[in-house]
This record gives sequence, structure tokens and C-alpha cells, in this order.
Amino acid sequence: MTKDSKGVALLAQIAKGLITYSKHQTATQLGDRSTYVGMSDIGKGAECLRAAVADRLHPGRTASAEQIVRWYQDGEHDRIRAVLRRQLTLQRGHWMEAGFAGVLNSNGANVLHQLEIATEHEGIPIKAHLDFTLVWGWPRPAVRILELKTAERIPDTLYTGYEVQLYGQLGLLHSCWSQPVFSMKDAGGNAVFTNLTFPQAVKKAFGISLPQVPHSVDLEGWVLCLSMSDARAFGPYRPDTSMLHLCRRIASELWMTTQRISDGAESSEKTLSKVPHCTGFHPLCDWCDHADDCPKFTAQELTDPAYDEALTRLTMLKENKASLEASIASEEKRIRSFCQSVGIPSGWLKTNRFRFRTITQTGRKTIDTPLLRQELRNGLGEGAAESLLTRVTRIGAPFQRLYISPRMPEVSATNTLPTQKEV
Repeated sequence: MTKDSKGVALLAQIAKGLITYSKHQTATQLGDRSTYVGMSDIGKGAECLRAAVADRLHPGRTASAEQIVRWYQDGEHDRIRAVLRRQLTLQRGHWMEAGFAGVLNSNGANVLHQLEIATEHEGIPIKAHLDFTLVWGWPRPAVRILELKTAERIPDTLYTGYEVQLYGQLGLLHSCWSQPVFSMKDAGGNAVFTNLTFPQAVKKAFGISLPQVPHSVDLEGWVLCLSMSDARAFGPYRPDTSMLHLCRRIASELWMTTQRISDGAESSEKTLSKVPHCTGFHPLCDWCDHADDCPKFTAQELTDPAYDEALTRLTMLKENKASLEASIASEEKRIRSFCQSVGIPSGWLKTNRFRFRTITQTGRKTIDTPLLRQELRNGLGEGAAESLLTRVTRIGAPFQRLYISPRMPEVSATNTLPTQKEV
């Protein structure tokens, strides 16, 4: 076995283990997801109903551990690497969640991890799994729901699906507060408590007495986005009746659409094309298991391998460019820090080949457009202000943008692998 083949064998073992671990964790913590609508399903359905329905109809489009072994034996190493990259992205949330639980516990927080709320709406089973629920009993009863999300880059604004998911969790906690629908399992899947009201669950876990109704409780929700080097908290969100109604409506539409397609005479692929889908650009489309046959991406098939080769080269060049730019930024930051720490009067440092220093430059001047618009409205009136802004606004010439979306590796439709944890 060569050095390269040994390396691929190791990567194959990691990919196989990630898939097996994900399947076990989903079964242990979330059970059979085909028997209920989860809050992550509702969040996805808010952005693309077709993707949410397709996830329920075809949960086995993710590669199986057995396929990883077969691909390794057949020398299809690119497929293994593609699945590994995808699994690392999908499962980083599991690892950060486990570490974050330790962080909260080390602070002495009263925290419920993966609290489950199981209820029904018009006969449709709905479950919410809350990443972290923090509880205070004094000086005023307070509850905080923390929903953990991970990303390579922290977004400026939250995806709609994330907000809908959190609103659903808050709404169910508030509306089901005094109902015996709360349960929790430990890391091994063993029941900590089952079918308690929320005050009963908190009393059992922490000995804290909460009111039997939530109206006097300070209840908030936050989405905590984490990357490997940054974090940002989005919130606070509060229970909203209209948003809870929206979540229940999406759950009903998702459940009934799935049942109708499952019981229909037409093929699911043909019927799925009629389900509403996300029509605009959405960055999560690249990670959708069902993008290949999505009406949004209807495309002419090109059989000439030269196109694949050209796109592969371009993709690799872009990846190398991004990596190079990141390396340059990191090295510049390190050298700037060194210059500042030396602190000599002239600021100049020299080596055998270079002379270098850092200088302070003035920041870029920009126009605060919203503030300018407001000032103009105050001075000229709304109509005159908008007319003036229109006259001085320039629009650049149209240009063509190349958008490349990787296709997912084809896998057998006979596999049944639960989807990603409800994150």
C-alpha cells in the first residue's frame, strides 16, 4: 500500500465513522423522524417547501458507510473526499454543541440540553428539540432558549429558516408550558424525565419552582452562531402568536404534502416538481440533497468531459486563491503585531533583504446613505429628497456573473440514512 493510498484509507475510515455516528446520534436523540414534523423541518419548509418534503420522501440520498467502503475498493477516491467534506460541514454543529454544553455547565448554569416538546396540531405530530434551555428562579423567573448554529463565516443576518425554527420553539414552550409534553434524554439516549409540564421538569432537574403559567416569566430566545474563530448572538426573540401559527401552518402543509405524494400514483420526482421551491439565490442550495432534479436548476446535460475538466480547474484555482488570500492576511497580521511590539522610535526594521515598518492610515470615507436620505428629507421634503438621490445615483453597466454549483455524488436510493440532526 502506497503512502497516498494509506492516506485515502484513513480519510475513508473517518467518512465512514462520521456517517455511522450521525445515524446513531439521530436515532438516539431524535428517534424516527418520519413519524413527526420537527422544527428544523419547519424552518427548512419556510424557505423551500420542496426541499423539506424531499428530505422526508428520500432520506437515503446521503451516502452510506457501506458505499464508502465500496468506493474505496473501486478507487473512487474523489467521491470519498466529497462526502467527507460534506459530513465535516454538517456535523461540526454536533461537536461544538457538546463543547458548548461543557462551557455552560462550567459556569454553573441551570441548563436543560436537548429538551423535547412533543405535541399535535390538528392531528399532526410536531416535536421541538431545544439545544439549550437556561433557567433562573430568582430574582425574577427567567428562561432563555439558545439555538446553536455553526458556519464557516458568521452571517450578517440570520436565514429565515433559523428565525422560524426559534420562533416555533418559543411558541411551543409558551403555549405548552403547563401541559405534560416535555421530555429529555441523556447522552446515551436514556430518559431523564418523560411527559412532564415545564415547571415539573425544572423542579425535577434543578429544584427551582416556576409559575404554573408563563405570563410572569421573562422568556427569550437567542440564536448563537459560532465559527472556528468568531461568535455572534442574534436576538432577543420572544414568543409570537402569529409566528407560532405560521409554524403550525407550515407543519400541516409539509405533512399533508408528503402524505399525498407518498400515496399518489405518480412518481415522487414528478410530483415534487409541482411543490413550491425557493426561486431566488440561496447559499444553502449548494448543500441541498435534492438540488439536482430541482426545477430551479433545470439544465441541459453536457456529456463532453472537457467541460467538467475546465470547471474543475477553475474551482481549484478559486479555492487556491481563497487559501492564498487567507494565508497572506494571517502573515501580514503576524508581522504587524511584531512591529508594534518592538516599538522603536523610527518604526523601521530591516533584515538582510528587506526594510519594513507599519504606518497608520486614515480610514476610508463613506457616505451613510440612510442618514443622508433622512437629512435630505428633513431639509427638502420626501419627494424632493428622493428625486435628488435618484439624479445623483449611478448604476454600473450590466455584467455576466458565473455561478458554479457542485453536484452531489450520486448514491443509491435504497439507502435509509436519517438526515442531519435537528440543529
